[in-house]
Amino acid sequence: MKKNYITMFLLLNASSIMAGLALRPVVDSALLVGAGLGTIFLFCTIVLVGKREKQTKAQ
Repeated sequence: MKKNYITMFLLLNASSIMAGLALRPVVDSALLVGAGLGTIFLFCTIVLVGKREKQTKAQ
């Protein structure tokens, strides 16, 4: 079974931002941490899309 890491990182991006918004009343810096993690997951997605595009052009 081929794993789709792009979808996984996109879902992690959205869920980390939502968790940061949900935990904002409890923890002061939750939104900052959630947005930071979301940005990291988004960059991972961009790297994986670039690798996939490079592989499809090489074939």
